[in-house]
Amino acid sequence: MNSIPERSCWGVARWAVAAFLAAIALIYLFGGFQAAQIAAG
Repeated sequence: MNSIPERSCWGVARWAVAAFLAAIALIYLFGGFQAAQIAAG
């Protein structure tokens, strides 16, 4: 029964990493990191 919380925790971490990589990919596709720095600044 202890494997269920661990498995769900890894599932959340996996989705967080996937979302982070997807965000970086979208920023890169929509104009690179210079555009992101301009938008942030």
